[in-house]
This record gives sequence, C-alpha cells and structure tokens, in this order.
Amino acid sequence: EDSATRPRTRARPPTSDTMRAAVCVLALVLPASAFVARTLPSSSTRRVHRAAAAKPGDVDCDEVCVADLEWTPPVKSGERDEVFGPLKDYCVDRRVVQRRPTRTVECGPVKFGSEHPVVRQTMATTDTKDVEGTIEQCIRCADEGFDLVRITVQGMKEADACAKIRQGLLDRGYDIPLCADMHFQPKVAMKVAEAFEKIRINPGNFADGRKDFEEKIYENDEDYVAERGYLVEAFYPLVDKCKELNRAMRIGTNHGSLSSRVLSFYGDTPRGMVESAIEFADMCRQRDYHQPRP
Repeated sequence: EDSATRPRTRARPPTSDTMRAAVCVLALVLPASAFVARTLPSSSTRRVHRAAAAKPGDVDCDEVCVADLEWTPPVKSGERDEVFGPLKDYCVDRRVVQRRPTRTVECGPVKFGSEHPVVRQTMATTDTKDVEGTIEQCIRCADEGFDLVRITVQGMKEADACAKIRQGLLDRGYDIPLCADMHFQPKVAMKVAEAFEKIRINPGNFADGRKDFEEKIYENDEDYVAERGYLVEAFYPLVDKCKELNRAMRIGTNHGSLSSRVLSFYGDTPRGMVESAIEFADMCRQRDYHQPRP
C-alpha cells in the first residue's frame, strides 16, 4: 500500500534527545547538496573538522590519508553547533507523521525513499547454508507481497551460499532483492556484495568491534578521531565495491553492539549510536557513494 494513501497518524512528541539524534541521522538520507544548502553557512565561512593523522601504514586504500578527509564536525566540543547552527525542529510537525523528502535509493528493481511507496522487508529464518530452504522461504515471502528479504551472513560459508541463493531465485523467475545482514567480517561483506543487492552493516561490529574499552580513555575529540585509520582501511573497499555494482547499503546501529571506542567516549547512549552512524556515512560521502540509508 502506498503510504501516500494512508491516513495521517497522531504521534507523541519526541524527547529532546530523540530530536537531536534524528537531526543528525537526517544527513544520512538527504542528498549532500540539499543538506549543505539547508544547514551549512557559505563556503567562505564553513569550517570542516579534519581528523588527526593515523600512524604511517595504517591506511592503504588508494593512499588515502585520514587527515585529509572531511568529517562531520565533532559534537562534544561544540564545533558542530557552530557550523550547523542550533538545532530546532527536525520535521514539519512533531505531532503528525509526514514523509520527509529524501533521495531515491535503488535496491535492484526496488526503489525507496523520496516519493516511492514504503518498502516491505522481512527476514529469513533459515540457516543460510541451507540454500534450497532459503530459496523456498524467499519465494513464499515474495508471493505474500514482500519487496525485500534480509538474510543473515555470519561467515564465508554463508557468503558462498548467497551466490547460489541469488542465482536459484533468478532461475525460478524471482528478482526480489536480497539484503545481507553482515557480522564482523569485511572480507565476507565484499564477497556477498557480488551477489546481493543490499548490504547491511553495523558500525559497532563491522570493523570497530573490539571490546577492550576498559583500556581506552579519550580525553578529547582529537584522541577519539585519531583512531579512524583502521575504519577507513576496513570500510573503503566495501564502499567502492557497492558503488561499482550499484548496491544499496544500510548503516544500522543499536546500543547493544556499540564498539568499545564509541562506548568509551559517548557511553551506551543514543548519542553514541548517532555518532557511530554518522562516522560511517561520512566515509560513504568521501567516496561519492550515495546509496546508503539508516
């Protein structure tokens, strides 16, 4: 059902913390040009935060230096408020749900965001290595009217099965897009991107999942951003692969799997979730890749 035909629903006003989080996540779905035009000062007065340089050899992706990349200004120092201005209402009406105009994201034959109907997604419950069982379940989901099926991918064996699942569905006349729910291994995500139309990554465990936060103390923003080198090294190849193959990407955070780095600096908070997602969205924009969504 097209959401445009549904009656508008009354909703509770969000809390101030939720409002601030939602404004930050807005950057993930709006076109870069629209975001700059609506929220940034002129280029002559814009100040862009640049991360501290990583150690030599930390980054090896087209010889990219983290210090030369543009990142969303830090929030704790107050620089973000100086650049973007004070946060106000993040939507037209906080009590009436209205769709916000966004860019269109393509996921195989399905388009969502912008003026397109809300996409109905479900998740397979099979063992991904059970190729035939997963194919049959995806077919049942498609026949019931779902637009997208998410499939968990824990390791390389599941990644090998993904190619067979995709081909098996096409052989039976089903082009329903498939989304890989990734866990921990960037190399596995690279392989699955060759078969599936969408990749879901969690910044907390994609490359930044080391749970050694008891040993980490970040005194300021500079200490925190200085460790971005290994994130760039792990994430850039996947971004480039998705851009090359026109794959969609979901950047999904949750408080249960925030990285040790984020937990140490922001705690187990909504702010930590937002900052983790923005950091990965920044890396997508640095590669001129605009198919991610929150």
